[in-house]
Amino acid sequence: MDMRHLMHARTRITVGALSGALALSALAAPLADAAPAATDVKNIVVNKGKPVVIGVSGSVTVPVTMSVTGGASHGASATLYHGRWPDATDVWVDPAKTCGAHAADYTCSMQFTFTARKTVKKNAQAGAWGVAAYAVGNANAQRFLPGVFTVVRAARLTADATPEPVNKGKSLTVKGRLTRANWETGTYLGNTNQTVRLQFRKKGATAYTTVKTVKAGTDGALKATVAATADGYWRWSFAGTVTTGPATSSADYVDVR
Repeated sequence: MDMRHLMHARTRITVGALSGALALSALAAPLADAAPAATDVKNIVVNKGKPVVIGVSGSVTVPVTMSVTGGASHGASATLYHGRWPDATDVWVDPAKTCGAHAADYTCSMQFTFTARKTVKKNAQAGAWGVAAYAVGNANAQRFLPGVFTVVRAARLTADATPEPVNKGKSLTVKGRLTRANWETGTYLGNTNQTVRLQFRKKGATAYTTVKTVKAGTDGALKATVAATADGYWRWSFAGTVTTGPATSSADYVDVR
């Protein structure tokens, strides 16, 4: 039986029975010779706390770490899932290698692989994902953490400023397009009605500043008109959402005369 099914089977243990057993064992244990701390699994971190961004091709490696405490452990593992664990899970991802026996507390480190259009096949699978983790030692520890990380569709942005060059004080038009991965078609499609920032970095400066904020229109189209004041770089920046990753366009340099 694999580890995912072991976790599934353990969910059938009732909380009442477990609580009763713990209470009886606590009463029976001598105060001067307390039992060792029960095995536990905690501090679960997926992808270093960042969203998992997936495009329309290729694979993404996702690191997961968790602390296994309570002394000796016979093994630990986890499953990343979308849906409601375990009965309504539509996607799950297991690690390539689990953590084996250890004689003391340790950090279990695993890697999971997400492959575009294989691991995630539906756009509806973007958003909140959960972790089902467990460790086996002097007690069986389980953690079911729904919605603790996000898997998002990759986004893209373009930028084009015209005219180039432009006379100082004249109007400069910056266009672009915001698209995002469609896991069902394998293409990038326009992402409409999203807030996108137009940013400028003056020649010689090191940081960008936001000049305007616009909403992406039909097919993700972006357009803003500004006054040309100095040589510099123009770009679009999208912060992302709970289902779509962030994106920043390449910068377009404009010579102001």
